[in-house]
Amino acid sequence: MHATLWKQTITGDAKAYDQLVRLFYQPLFQYGCRYSRNKELIKDCIQDVFLEVWQKRQQIDSDIPPKPYLMASLRRRIHRVVLADRQVIGPEDSLRDDLFEMEFSVEETFIREESTLQTANRCLQLLKTLPKRQQEVIYLKYFQELSRDEIAEVMKITPQSVSNLIQLALKWLKSYVGSEVSWLIPVLFSFFV
Repeated sequence: MHATLWKQTITGDAKAYDQLVRLFYQPLFQYGCRYSRNKELIKDCIQDVFLEVWQKRQQIDSDIPPKPYLMASLRRRIHRVVLADRQVIGPEDSLRDDLFEMEFSVEETFIREESTLQTANRCLQLLKTLPKRQQEVIYLKYFQELSRDEIAEVMKITPQSVSNLIQLALKWLKSYVGSEVSWLIPVLFSFFV
């Protein structure tokens, strides 16, 4: 369905474009909020991305997957705007990949067993201590359900680097949490705010 809407949008179908915007707006907003707490800035950047897609549709390859294309476009747009406005989140003075911010929350009603809750809370705290690039790759894999190649396109790194970042993050988490991490991460990401 995504590919069909994308191809129709690229050919100039305004209804398909409208559906595409509605389909991807929320995932893009969630992703953008990982880079900035300024929700209006994120909304403006998303709007700019979609406007650019429509205006430059004849120059865009209709065979590329739309979600990673849109996420990569949003990531670049936010970086440009933040750099131009000097609205950098956190103590960093320059725009780098370490701008990515994750917030996790676990609701006790969904995780009832005390030991599981303690493990989940410990894992959440550990996820926050991962380097920003590892946080981002874990987020894109488990929350946005992107493939390794799609993540590579979004982050502008090689697929092998994506695999390396995921493996490093999971290995580090397993060393602190144990084998529970393999089933716990997808559960934790289902509680993302």
